Amino acid sequence: MILNKNVALENIRQQDKTLQLAFDELKSLWIKRFGCPVKNRQQAVIDIRFDLNTAAKGFSVIAGSDNLTFHAPTAVEILYAVYDFAEEFLGFCFFEPGVDRVDKKNGVVELKGGALINNRKPLLANRGFIQEFPFSEDSYQTGDWMAKNKLNYLMTWMKYYDEMPEAMKEFYQIRGIEIESGHHNFNYWIPPEKYYRSRPDFFAVIDGRRISPSTDKSALLLSEQLCTTNPELRAEIVKNMVAYCRKHPEVKTISLIPNDGFGWCECERCSTFYDKNAMGGFYSVSAHVYKAGRIYHDMVRDVVTQLARLLPEINVTFCAYVNYCAPSDGFKLEKNMAVHFAPYWRCINHRINDKNCGTNSYYAADLKKWLSAKAGGKVNIYEYYMGVNLYVSLPMVHHEDIFDEIIWYGEQGVDGVLTQFHLSHWTVYGLNYCMMAKAAYGADKKYAIKSALRGIFGEDWKVAERFYTAMKKLVLSAGNCHIPYPYSLFNRTSIKQYRKIHVLAQELLTLSTGDKFRKELVLWTEYLLKFKELFDRYQNEGIQIEDVEGFQQWLHKLPPSRILVLPKTDMLLGAWIECLKTGREWLHFNLDWEDNYIRKHRESLK
Repeated sequence: MILNKNVALENIRQQDKTLQLAFDELKSLWIKRFGCPVKNRQQAVIDIRFDLNTAAKGFSVIAGSDNLTFHAPTAVEILYAVYDFAEEFLGFCFFEPGVDRVDKKNGVVELKGGALINNRKPLLANRGFIQEFPFSEDSYQTGDWMAKNKLNYLMTWMKYYDEMPEAMKEFYQIRGIEIESGHHNFNYWIPPEKYYRSRPDFFAVIDGRRISPSTDKSALLLSEQLCTTNPELRAEIVKNMVAYCRKHPEVKTISLIPNDGFGWCECERCSTFYDKNAMGGFYSVSAHVYKAGRIYHDMVRDVVTQLARLLPEINVTFCAYVNYCAPSDGFKLEKNMAVHFAPYWRCINHRINDKNCGTNSYYAADLKKWLSAKAGGKVNIYEYYMGVNLYVSLPMVHHEDIFDEIIWYGEQGVDGVLTQFHLSHWTVYGLNYCMMAKAAYGADKKYAIKSALRGIFGEDWKVAERFYTAMKKLVLSAGNCHIPYPYSLFNRTSIKQYRKIHVLAQELLTLSTGDKFRKELVLWTEYLLKFKELFDRYQNEGIQIEDVEGFQQWLHKLPPSRILVLPKTDMLLGAWIECLKTGREWLHFNLDWEDNYIRKHRESLK
């Protein structure tokens, strides 16, 4: 049958704000599609109904002779049904936050009777983003995009959640998005400026001396942890957690995650939790320090147990990362616990479950240990689908592999997948984020990728497919294994490849010269080409400080776009300039331990 302009929408019970949003969105999308308002009941040819049925297995859209029914067990899934209907039957493409693409070439939409969408349900329960920057007006676009792509979880730093406006919190709640207030937060629960003078025993002992912790909240608190075995410290953390949750009753999930880096306490009591001959793994960039899993997990177990007695409804997450990647012996992932498993510095040229990958195979083994430790708790994957490169926009064309990885995660019993992201480089990694969302809700890989490319590039989608294929070949040519920091990529690829992808981006632009996204692809490939040229000159004949500064100035003169996170590129290029001043070899961000791993990778990952 034909769904035309005359459609009635008043037969919807206004049960809550999420259903009201679904009503408003269907009406708005209809108007965007056909350019006319919804007609009244007397002029209607098809009646739209929302049917909440808690016994339903998933969300469905059913076409009858004169009606469309959106059928789901929850209001949020009714909203998802509206968005999927809009994508699949009204021609919308929700690829980029703040940009709803729609194909308006056809004035009507063909609908067959019966189930248009049938019992659609998620493959993974938790699907979302990890936000490492403050909330802003752009966050409304992010939350809107998350709902349109069926993401339901946002992990953010506590200091950023504290500044989140109440109206924005409600915006996310209406869209079914849970916000975890947490991330690296030892210094939040026990702020040095409050505790150091009165309770110096709360802070780590390193090399025989109690540390004087940093008080700069913006600093990377590398190698500054707490004296985690101190029972009074643990009690104070629980006390602060209770106060926080009572102040923010809408928060149901908080974190207990160490400050970034290493620096675990070596006092007499804490030292009993280490085997100083058991070092971390090379794969997890922690072979230079001993494993901290046992001391961390003992703290987690105790704090969660204490908190559960007072606030049994609160969940606590912790992290599997660097030298605490695997569960310690005997540790059980119990109710009220969730671990965020982070395959940091993973190889992006192999899938996470590839047994032939000398890096990822270790992460897969650790993950299976966490899944075996489940005893009522949950396991989420903390991913880096923006590349483990601190947001400097190197290519990571992972949108096909994501489907296979997420299917494997689901088969193993993983509960969720989250990825770091930044709105400021959506042009570079947006396809990864979009396909992660599709895969986590069980979409078919070929259909989802083709639909996305058609939605973004229209009739030129096959040219775009060639562009992304060439970009993927460039990344794969970096070697059998590739960890996506600049040296790994630029040292093992040729300048000809960058010229080729730049030409392909220009070809896409010539087919639609006014398309903003295509313009940004041209700028992105030009950025990569210039970066590669500068790197090659540095490696061969050498460069001067003004060469790096000139590149940096060019970046800052680019028009506003979603290509670069300029503070991060400034940090990286600033490290390069510092090396040119001092004669040090430039490899990354001038962290000694990190540079040492890159030197070892230079040999081991050839």
